[in-house]
Amino acid sequence: MVKPIPFMNFRVKAYLVSLFLVLGSLLLLQTRGLNLGLDFTGGYVIEIATSQKLSESEVKKLLEENGFKSFLVQETKEGHIVVKTRLGEPVKEIKKLLLKHFKNAKLVRFEMIGAVFSEELKTKAVYALITALVLIAVYLGFRFKTLWAITALLALFHDVIVTLGAYSLTFRDVNLEVMGALLTVAGYSVTDTVVVFDRIRENLKLRPVTPLRELIDLSINETLSRTLMTSLTTFAVAVVLFLFGGEMLSNIAFAFLVGIIVGTYSSIFVASSLLLDLSAILKKKKEAKAV
Repeated sequence: MVKPIPFMNFRVKAYLVSLFLVLGSLLLLQTRGLNLGLDFTGGYVIEIATSQKLSESEVKKLLEENGFKSFLVQETKEGHIVVKTRLGEPVKEIKKLLLKHFKNAKLVRFEMIGAVFSEELKTKAVYALITALVLIAVYLGFRFKTLWAITALLALFHDVIVTLGAYSLTFRDVNLEVMGALLTVAGYSVTDTVVVFDRIRENLKLRPVTPLRELIDLSINETLSRTLMTSLTTFAVAVVLFLFGGEMLSNIAFAFLVGIIVGTYSSIFVASSLLLDLSAILKKKKEAKAV
C-alpha cells in the first residue's frame, strides 16, 4: 500500500511560497502595471487583402524590420491580415508600408477604436470579473459552511492575482480574450477546490473522530490522481495552443498555463491549509469562551 503524502506538513512552506507570489504580483501590478491591449486603450485597425497567401509571422517581421514595435498581427478566416496599433502610433506609415510592400494589396478596413468605447469595454470587463466572483461566492456559500467558502474564495483570489502578476511580469497584452481566459481559470480553480472539499466533507461523516489534519491529508491523497490527470491533460492542450496557436491564441493560452499550475497548487496546498488553520483558530476561540 502506498503511504499517503502528508501535505499538511508542508503548509508553512506553501504559505511562504504563496506570500512571495501574491506580494510579488501585487508589487508588479502596482509598479509595472498591465500592458492593456487595444480593446482597453483605443487604437487603429488596418485590414488588407492580397492575392498571395500571407502569414502573421511574415507581416510581423516586415513591421519589426521597419522599426515598428507596438502592434498586433492577426489572420482572419478569409485570409486577410489585420494589424492593430495603439493610439499615437504612426498608423499611416504602417498602412502605406503594407500596401506598398505586398503586391496587389487592397485596403479592406481602416478604422479607429475610440478611447471612450475602450473605457466602456474596460468597465464592462471589470464588472464581468466582479460578477463572476460574486456568483462563485454565492455558490460556495450554499454548498459549504461559511468558513469553507471563505477559504475557497481566498484560494481563488490567490490564483487570479498571481495570473495577473504573470501578465505584468511578461508584459503580455491584456485584452477582452484574456479577461475571458481569467474567468475560465477562476472557474477551473474553484472546481479543483470543490472536489477536494467534497471529499473532506464525506470523510468527516465517515470518520467523525479522526483529527481534521489527517482527514485533509487523506482526502487530498484520494483525489490527487483525479486532480493531476485533469490538470496535466488540460495543461498539454494549453501548451500546444501556446506554442502553435499564433500570437493571439498563445496570449490566451498563457493564462491557462499559469492558471492551471497555480490553481492545482492552491487547491492542494492553499485552500486546504487555510481550512485547517482557520478551523483550529476558531476552535480555540470557542474553547476559550466556554471556559
